[in-house]
Amino acid sequence: MSRRIASDLRPLTIGLTAGLVTWFGVTVLSQHPQQAFDRFRRYDVAGLMIGNWRFFAPEPAQHDFHLLHRVLTDDGEQTPWEETIEIPRRAWRQMVWFPERRQDKAVFDICADLIGWMGRPETDITTTPAYEVLRDLVEQVVRRQHPNGVRGFQFLIARSAGYDESQKPDYLLASPFVPLTEATGD
Repeated sequence: MSRRIASDLRPLTIGLTAGLVTWFGVTVLSQHPQQAFDRFRRYDVAGLMIGNWRFFAPEPAQHDFHLLHRVLTDDGEQTPWEETIEIPRRAWRQMVWFPERRQDKAVFDICADLIGWMGRPETDITTTPAYEVLRDLVEQVVRRQHPNGVRGFQFLIARSAGYDESQKPDYLLASPFVPLTEATGD
């Protein structure tokens, strides 16, 4: 009796195995950067069966942006440059849970956008949304760190090779001095 059940399940097992192997192969092929391999995705109408785990964009980032600032105190002294938002060292838990990465990614994207605007000589970059977002971010940090006694600040975008400290950073943009007025309580 058990041989008969085993022989009845054999086509089911072969079919299920073939289906899983095919699904795995299509999923692996769909990760290839060549767009020709994306044709398999048209059969996945809901977009749930064939995962998209291309770990890098078509042009992966090969550097980090650093946002630095310095302030001008009321007595006319400039402080040294300091990181506005420090990029944390990676930890094992971040392979699973890393909500802080959203802020790092946002700053990276805004810096990249602002650098793109620098290539357009007809544009005053201080009027671009990317510049205004960075300026406002730095202003919040400066106001938190220096609740009083500050005339204003300046920020700097630097590009580095990440954890490769053998390469010196490139300094891409130093903002004009941004005067601070008293914060109003709205």
